[in-house]
Amino acid sequence: MTIILIEKYGKKILELSGEIDMNASPVLRKELMTLVKKGVTPLVIDFNNVSYIDSSGIATFVEGLKGMMAFGGKLKLAALPSAVKEIFSFSKLDRVFEIYGSIDDAINS
Repeated sequence: MTIILIEKYGKKILELSGEIDMNASPVLRKELMTLVKKGVTPLVIDFNNVSYIDSSGIATFVEGLKGMMAFGGKLKLAALPSAVKEIFSFSKLDRVFEIYGSIDDAINS
């Protein structure tokens, strides 16, 4: 998995690619929680190039969302491939997270 932090229209975006599994989740968690602790909001997560996510990856985003909610921040998930979106839907987390079809939709919301 690769993680790249970019800025678009003044918003921070974490571009992810590859598999978010138990090997990659600790690295992602460190990056995500660093941004949460800095109070970066909104933070958009670009899933466009994510091919797989397991329960450890889901748990990482739940922890990030909880951290954001503690200070009124926003964590927005964008451009989820159908297989990844299915996991969020199956676990009913699509009702908890703000999920957008594209990065631009997430930024403009």
